[in-house]
Amino acid sequence: MPSKRSSNAQQKRRSKGSGSAGRARAQRESLAPARGTAANDILGVALIVVSVVMFLSLVTPTSAPVTHALGEFLTLCFGMGAFLCPVALIVFSSTFFVEREGSAGTRVAVGLALVVAAILGILSINVPGAEANPDAVLVAQVAASRGGYVGGAIAWCLLKSVGMTVGNVVLVGVIAAGAIVCGFSLSGAVQRLRERYQAFEARHEAARQQRMAGQAGAYDAYDETLDMAQDAFAGEADAGMAPIAERRTTVFRRNQASAEDGAKAADDEPEQKTTVLSSAKTKILERKRKKHPPIDEDEAVPAGTVAANATDGTSAAASAPAAATSAVTAPLPVVPGAKGAAQPAVPDFLRDAKGSGIGRQGSSDSARKAQGEKSRASRSRKAAAAKAASVQTAMPIVPEGESFSPKGAVAAAPKGVKRPGDGVEDYELPPFSMLSSNPNSANSASSKEELDETKERLQGTLHEFGLSSRVVDYVSGPLVTTFRIEMGEGERVSKIKNLEDDIALTLAAEKVRIFAPIRGTSYVGIEIPNSRRANVHLGDVLPYATGGPLEVAIGRDSAGKPVVADIAKMPHMLVAGTTGSGKSVMINSMVMSLLMRSTPKQVRLIMIDPKRVEFSCYNGLPHLYVPVVTDPRQAASALQWAVSEMERRLKVFERAGARNIKVYNQMCTTGKLSEMDNPPEPMPYIVVVIDELSDLMMTAGKDVEASIVRIAQLARAAGIHLVIATQRPSANVVTGLIKSNIDSRVALKVSSGIDSRVILDETGAERLLGNGDMLFKDRGLAPRRVLGCYTSDDEIESVVSFIRDQAEPDYHNEILSQVVPGQPSAGGGADVAEDDDPLVWEAAQIVVDSQLGSTSGLQRRLKVGYARAGRIMDMLEAKGVVGPPEGSKPREVLLDKDGLEELRAAEAKYREV
Repeated sequence: MPSKRSSNAQQKRRSKGSGSAGRARAQRESLAPARGTAANDILGVALIVVSVVMFLSLVTPTSAPVTHALGEFLTLCFGMGAFLCPVALIVFSSTFFVEREGSAGTRVAVGLALVVAAILGILSINVPGAEANPDAVLVAQVAASRGGYVGGAIAWCLLKSVGMTVGNVVLVGVIAAGAIVCGFSLSGAVQRLRERYQAFEARHEAARQQRMAGQAGAYDAYDETLDMAQDAFAGEADAGMAPIAERRTTVFRRNQASAEDGAKAADDEPEQKTTVLSSAKTKILERKRKKHPPIDEDEAVPAGTVAANATDGTSAAASAPAAATSAVTAPLPVVPGAKGAAQPAVPDFLRDAKGSGIGRQGSSDSARKAQGEKSRASRSRKAAAAKAASVQTAMPIVPEGESFSPKGAVAAAPKGVKRPGDGVEDYELPPFSMLSSNPNSANSASSKEELDETKERLQGTLHEFGLSSRVVDYVSGPLVTTFRIEMGEGERVSKIKNLEDDIALTLAAEKVRIFAPIRGTSYVGIEIPNSRRANVHLGDVLPYATGGPLEVAIGRDSAGKPVVADIAKMPHMLVAGTTGSGKSVMINSMVMSLLMRSTPKQVRLIMIDPKRVEFSCYNGLPHLYVPVVTDPRQAASALQWAVSEMERRLKVFERAGARNIKVYNQMCTTGKLSEMDNPPEPMPYIVVVIDELSDLMMTAGKDVEASIVRIAQLARAAGIHLVIATQRPSANVVTGLIKSNIDSRVALKVSSGIDSRVILDETGAERLLGNGDMLFKDRGLAPRRVLGCYTSDDEIESVVSFIRDQAEPDYHNEILSQVVPGQPSAGGGADVAEDDDPLVWEAAQIVVDSQLGSTSGLQRRLKVGYARAGRIMDMLEAKGVVGPPEGSKPREVLLDKDGLEELRAAEAKYREV
């Protein structure tokens, strides 16, 4: 018994304890949802506050250190994608305010993280040039303007492993995966699209059924109208009627009176009343009305004739509606009367309708089909005509006698060109076959894919530097490709010009030249070198020279078009460029052009070569007046002779009444001067070619400059022309007097923008590529970029040998003794001694060091009298060290220290000779 009591007590205690524990557990479970909801709300509000703070730190500039640091951190980490972080946080915070299952919030967070990371990667992986240089995506400026360092790291990994294209595909797939993780269902989206498409199909089918029902009603109305027309034409003769033509159907007016009351109505009323019985509602199409002859109201047609014509076949049923477009605007006169009486006049287009078939129910379908075919044929013809008109409008207008060629195409070289020297007795011009050629010289050696890629990279570069300019098009040539840039609204040309070096660095180009505007357009041009150069030979361009004997080949421009120039129109040319820029090759190409196109009786040459090695191959040519001149003193004599010859020719032209050499030669060939005692012969053109002007200016500067200026001013009419080249385009070589009288200039590659300004009066030549790349400024026009013609030594030797075999040279050596350089010129002082003063070189050193040509200064520095100092100054003027006197002002110093040393060495060498 005690054991039983104890066991019962234990059971009671256990049941009591278990009951209290259950009640406590139930109370805790009832309080848990309330505590969970509050915590979720607090977390959601906190995330919203954080996202707003992040957004404001990005868009609001502030000096507060925490906000500023937060904005800088977000920009560096996420770049332009930093704005996605507040948006993603707000989306994630919304999950705390709704009921969700277990790990729903975690899935949304993971999905949003995938989407944001993939977008940042896409922003960074598509940086221009990133595929070639993946490290560019991690540059601070690029990262801040793209996807930040986070996106840059993702892009760098993908570029190193799979490349840009596959990397973009992978990132798009990550975005789709993130959306699916967030809860977006692709199958659900497809199902919704399918349901919308099915609903659209149902609406479309219902509308089609409704249109078919409306068309059936229209056909019934049309058949009813045809029945009425049958009744009208097949009625009794006493039923007066008047046809009225409409656009699609014909409505007839009919008398209300019956056939039996016709005679009575005619007696009671002087005029028969008419009324419209019915008309069919039709759609009127705009169509040009045809003109028909006016209806003669006095002409009456018997009823039998009308009925016979109305029931005469089936073809008029289809033609009647179209023929009825003349639409009689006034009611026809009705002639009442009994059988056999005159009926209303019927228009010719109804009277002549053979076999109209009106009145036959079975012919209505065929009539409609014929009318439909006719309408479709008419619409087809109009569409074809409109298309032809639009094509004709889109094609450019080509002048008569010229052929149209698409953009980038270059006209083929003319065949069988007649040269000025053709047909001359006892002389044969060298054939063009002696010159080498490159058939592809007009085109770029780069492929279209490479040029398109360069275009995209250039567009991306402009956007990177904050420009809204757009790359419109490009034109590719043998050396460079010119990209046409349309400037954005409010942008200045100087802003894009300042980016020359930056664009060259981004595109890995040697030099980039920017100029504005492109001739004839409002675009800015950016010239970018091609990856491969296409060589231009003299044989490629010379056949395009079809003018006078002084027309020479220059090269091909940036679009691949041939460039030729007429020296007679220039009339002088200045060529300048550094050593190795292609200056001597261009001079050789011009000389070869003259030799290939003219005879010695048409063109004579005076070639001055102080370097002694450039023109030596031309010795022995019959075109030369004198052997190639290498001595600077003889060169000055030759130039002085050219001045004398110019003056002589001008006097001859004055006596003959000719304005220039061209008119004078025409007068000689036509016999207008045959009455003179010694009838003259045509004069040849004279071209003076100077390969290096700086050597002449250092040795006999004053005499050379005076002769060049005199020839440049007056020798055009006399047929004497200058082609001057120099490798030192400095102000003391190409003086202001020479520049002001020579408008046509060629600038090859130079070392600085200052030298470019000396030649062209503007910069640009310092950005050329060398080896024949030049800027050609023809008679003061805007510079034009040209790749010069290349002429090899073998070609020169073969052409010169071909000409030497035909004629012997006729030299005039007296030309070389016209003046003696070093002596005072006509404008110099008369008291200058023949021998130099022992102090002349010391005085020259003083003047050059101080850059002050003052006689009193020499007097003080050398401790000599004023008379001797004045004589020394005149000697320095004769040597080209200083300029002429300018009153009380000091004389201009023409040489620098290097030039003085070269002058002194040359003077010592010539004195030894």
